[in-house]
Amino acid sequence: MKAVILAAGKGSRMKSTVPKPLIRLFGIPLIEYKIRRLKDFEIAVVYNDKKVAEYIKKKFPEVKLIYNPYPEKENGYSLYCAKEFLKENERFLLLMADHYYGEKFFRKINDVKEDNYLFVSNYCYDPQEATKVKVKDKYIVKIGKELSDYDYFDTGFFILNYQVFSYIESLLDKEKIKLSDVMQLLANEKKLFFKLIEDIWLDIDTKEELKKAEEIIRKLLIKDTDGIISKLFNRKLSTRLTKFLVRFDFITPNRFTVFSSIIGFLAGILFLSKNYVLAGILTQIASIIDGCDGEIARIKNLSSKFGAVLDSVLDRYVDTFILFAIFLSIEKNIYVYVALFLSITGSILISYVSHLTGIRPFFITRDIRLFLVMVFSILSAFWIYSMTMLLWILGIASHLGVIYTLLKYKHK
Repeated sequence: MKAVILAAGKGSRMKSTVPKPLIRLFGIPLIEYKIRRLKDFEIAVVYNDKKVAEYIKKKFPEVKLIYNPYPEKENGYSLYCAKEFLKENERFLLLMADHYYGEKFFRKINDVKEDNYLFVSNYCYDPQEATKVKVKDKYIVKIGKELSDYDYFDTGFFILNYQVFSYIESLLDKEKIKLSDVMQLLANEKKLFFKLIEDIWLDIDTKEELKKAEEIIRKLLIKDTDGIISKLFNRKLSTRLTKFLVRFDFITPNRFTVFSSIIGFLAGILFLSKNYVLAGILTQIASIIDGCDGEIARIKNLSSKFGAVLDSVLDRYVDTFILFAIFLSIEKNIYVYVALFLSITGSILISYVSHLTGIRPFFITRDIRLFLVMVFSILSAFWIYSMTMLLWILGIASHLGVIYTLLKYKHK
């Protein structure tokens, strides 16, 4: 399937010197979200501003650029400009460059079978400005901004058949051709179906809506499996760092995974040299930036199974090295050896068991363990046995976490 992205609008409500498709949303241009999520599609972008074309040509040379010399004729005419990009009887995806769509929109593309489909939503940030739809059975019967009796909101996410161009041609004598008018012609003949998508979407026309979209993305980056330290502290910092990092193409999720692990190993070296306070602070920094690789992957649609495995493996190496470095830096007796055994095996087993069961013990997740490392490292400036106590606490709590996970899984 091919995809057409309409990016020829003027975007006057945004009141920006930057073309609206290139306005950055959480670090990357609005249009880039669509292009990255359609990497398996043959994509065409209909544009008017040369800055848009220059950016796409440099960043995504495989994307076809189609110039619309008459953006004032509205989005229906922009779609018509893409006619030559498509073949007869060919279905294609149509999206708006200034919209943000949640992941479910893209996952449901292959679920629809009929020729012409509009993805609709119960949700809309600004109902007054939104296009509404009235439905009956599986069809859309009315579509427009002025509808007072409506069922859903038009998200601007379409799957269409090439025949839509014949309907646009019937309107070419008009001064303006709105996409909603074209869709109404399809609806009149019961040729426009709908699919309800229960996920977030935003038509970003103003700076207020841009800010709202950034808040939504930041919340989406917080995972259900995050521990309490991550949710309350780490993510607030990592998401701000990620917003800055995603604009650089050389920073990939896997490269950043390696970088954050190096910070963790450096912390271990500092523990070996008994620089406990600095080592503890560096451990917490490593814990914070450890979330950035996954955030970058989700923002730029670069997630991979290998990346997830690499992240998990390096985390285990870092955790083991830090614990062993702490052990080597303190006075040893039989109890310290037992504490080392408990802390290292607990750190590895709790991750392994959580992976197998899908259950994470809320009281001793990795973010909490690394936070405890920082706290007890700082306490070492006042209490000589703090690092020994750290090994005992991590060891006992980790194994309690393993037992908790097994019991919960047994009764699941």
